Amino acid sequence: MSTPLPPHQLFVPSRPQQQRGSPRATRVRGRTLPALLATGRAPKGNKPPPDTTINFHRLLSSGTLETERIGFPSLLKTCCDLRAAEEGRQLHGQAVKRGILLSDVYVQRSLLRMYSGFLACDDALKVFDRCSQPDIVSCNDLIVGLCRIGNLDAARKVFDGMTDRNVVSWSVMVDGYARNGSLEIAQELFDAMPERNQFSWNSLISGYLRRGHVEAARKIFDRMRTRWGVVTWTAMISGYVQNSQCKEALDLFLEMQVEGVPPNKVTIVSVLPAVTELGALDQGRWIHAYLDKMGLEVDSVLASALVDMYSNCGCIGDAIYVFEKLEHKELSAWNSIISGLAAHGRGRDALHLFYRMQDDFQMIPNEVTFTAILSACSHAGLVEEGRRLFHLFTEHYRLKPNIRHYGCMVDLLARAGYLKEAVEFVETMPVEPNSVIWKSLISACRIHKNVGLADRIWRKITESGLQDSGAYVLMSNILKDVGRSDDAGKVRKQMNDLPVKKVAGCSWLELDGVIHEFLTGRESFHAQGMQIRSLLYGMQELIKLEEYDVDNLN
Repeated sequence: MSTPLPPHQLFVPSRPQQQRGSPRATRVRGRTLPALLATGRAPKGNKPPPDTTINFHRLLSSGTLETERIGFPSLLKTCCDLRAAEEGRQLHGQAVKRGILLSDVYVQRSLLRMYSGFLACDDALKVFDRCSQPDIVSCNDLIVGLCRIGNLDAARKVFDGMTDRNVVSWSVMVDGYARNGSLEIAQELFDAMPERNQFSWNSLISGYLRRGHVEAARKIFDRMRTRWGVVTWTAMISGYVQNSQCKEALDLFLEMQVEGVPPNKVTIVSVLPAVTELGALDQGRWIHAYLDKMGLEVDSVLASALVDMYSNCGCIGDAIYVFEKLEHKELSAWNSIISGLAAHGRGRDALHLFYRMQDDFQMIPNEVTFTAILSACSHAGLVEEGRRLFHLFTEHYRLKPNIRHYGCMVDLLARAGYLKEAVEFVETMPVEPNSVIWKSLISACRIHKNVGLADRIWRKITESGLQDSGAYVLMSNILKDVGRSDDAGKVRKQMNDLPVKKVAGCSWLELDGVIHEFLTGRESFHAQGMQIRSLLYGMQELIKLEEYDVDNLN
């Protein structure tokens, strides 16, 4: 028989002396105490309801708590459900103090499950080492906890030591290795599984997608696609979006409809960014209509995705309609509509919403909010408002600016012609400027025809070792504009000599529900490239007949 577990770092409350005149302590049996503890469902966060904690400590400190052995597992489960870690530790101490842990296998298993649920895996392992008869469920819980904290070696040791395993045991190990990037081991375990469930398939697919192995994930998906439910389809669609394969994500979403698998809200939230990136307005409207048809509630997360989609597709009026119709506006929805208004050059409308968010809804902005509102000021040329908001951001809300916020301020000042102030701002920043900031400065120098400052900035860019083709092209154009063709050629040659690659442009066009992709710098820029080129040449000849200067057409 196993020896009892010492109460390592656990508080065992002593019996306090009852003071004269104090009320008699309540005697509660173990079977009724969970009902007393569970005064309400576990709230958001990791703390139990305050009244529950007070009642629990009152009972423990009274010293008159009479708990039957059958009550301890129920009490420990209640602590786990309520995320009451400290109370669970005190119950552990009570079990040791009363000698229950020595002989009660159910208490041992309940402790093991509780500590695993809290991710207190060191304590869980100590219980496990002294547990006389750990069952499959508690072992699986321990493996899950160890995998979640990244201790795969300990998880594998528990797994290998199990005399009996079920499909859950195998699946959680596959999921643990896949989540932590050990895909080869995950694949080996997956191939060795006596039987597989949908969770194990989903874990392997998601693991490959997280590491960018989209083709491998798709091959696994296609092996059993006729059996997949909405969760697997959604995982594959989300994986395409996360790996910037938006056209493939939308194609798979359409295949999902053909297969008769109805999407849920998670699917819609996953596919809308692909619609946004492609500008596929017809598809976006169909998805929005589908939500209304199915009676699915548009919460703040879903509304944010719809607002982003409509804004990116040029329909800012529809974006505002979705936002205003939303009953409970969370911060993500405010951030989306402010960003949309900023992108459409409606800076004052964005400012109005920002102040409304603060005054009427008492919503506290975050870093994303300030990126959006500073961008709105930049696009609308609202310099003074931008300066004041940056001060509000750093001084009032005590938020630490990141590179995006500094970039917005540089762009705001540079666009408005405050080039000297913009350069001084960059020189005093506590972070190194990135390519976006340097290009903002160079672009503003071209707009305001300040070639001298452009030369100064260019020297800083070359000293920094920046290898961004956009900066080289901008500087070359500035020099060409002022007749310094030789210097412009040197910049171009410098770009060619260095490992600077110009990323091929890519755009999409939606026509009759079909997404057409166009790539620059390639002969096969489109599947109908030959026909398109032929039509363009014909248009060029017609323009020449009308005596236009084709080379100087804008």
